[in-house]
Amino acid sequence: MIDWNCVWKDAFLASRLTNDNYYDHEERARSYDASESIWADGKKRAASLNADPSWSVLDIGSGPGILAVPLAHRVRRVTAIEPSLPMTRCLKKHLAEEKLSNVRIINSRWEDVSAGDLEAHDLVIASYSLNFEDIREALLKMNHLAKKRVILYWFAGTTNWEHIRMDLFPQIHGYELKNIPKCNVLYNLLYDLGLYPDIEVLQETSFPKEYLDYGKALFYLKSTLNVSDEDQDELLRKYIEDRWRRNDGSLFMDDKTIYAKISWRPERIGK
Repeated sequence: MIDWNCVWKDAFLASRLTNDNYYDHEERARSYDASESIWADGKKRAASLNADPSWSVLDIGSGPGILAVPLAHRVRRVTAIEPSLPMTRCLKKHLAEEKLSNVRIINSRWEDVSAGDLEAHDLVIASYSLNFEDIREALLKMNHLAKKRVILYWFAGTTNWEHIRMDLFPQIHGYELKNIPKCNVLYNLLYDLGLYPDIEVLQETSFPKEYLDYGKALFYLKSTLNVSDEDQDELLRKYIEDRWRRNDGSLFMDDKTIYAKISWRPERIGK
C-alpha cells in the first residue's frame, strides 16, 4: 500500500527553495494583494459557495483576505489563519476599509494551531495554501473542525511557476527542482483515510500577471528562482522577451496553471 503522506512529504521537501514563508516578504505580499484578477476570482468563488448567513467559516492560509473578506459579508463570522505578517497587515487594512468586525485573525501556521484552541466551524477552507510537510495531520485537523464541508483549492498538472523553474532553474543553479505534489496525491490520501472527496477542475480560473516595467517582472522571476543578485538579469530579460506578451507598454505572463477544487463532507474518523 502506498503511503501517500510520504509521497506528499518527499515531493514537498524536494520542491522547496528555502525554509522561509514566500509571503513573509513585504513586496511579494503587496504584489499578490494588488492583483485584480485574484480578488475578482475570490469574490466569484465566495458567491458560488452559497454559504448560509448563520454559518461560521475557518479560512486556513487566508492571505490578504481573498475569500475571508467577501465571505465576511455573507456569513456570521470568519476565522482567518495566516502565518505571514505582511499578509495579515493587508487583511486588517481590507477589513477596516470595508468596516467588517466579524473576522478573527490568528497569525500562525496551521501546523502550530491546536485543534483544542478552535471551535468547530460550518465550513473549513484552505485556498492554495497547502504548504504543509505533514499533509495527513493537516487534513485530519481540518476534517475534525468542520461541521458541514471542507473545501480545498489546489493544482493539477504543472503550474506556471514550475514551468519557469523547469526552464531556468538548471541553468542558474545547476540542478533541477522538483514540482510540488498535486491534487491526485490529496485524493488518494483522503480516500485511504475513508474520506471520499469530490474533485472539480475550475475551467475558467486563470491569473495572468501584468508588469508595468522590467523591474517588477524581474523581481517576480528572481523570487520564483531564488536569485538575489544581478548576474542573471540578462538571461531573465531574454526569457521575458521570448516567452511573455507585450501590450500597451506592459509585460504579460499568461497563466497555464490548472486549478482544482477538492471537497468532502466531514466524517468522524480515527487517526
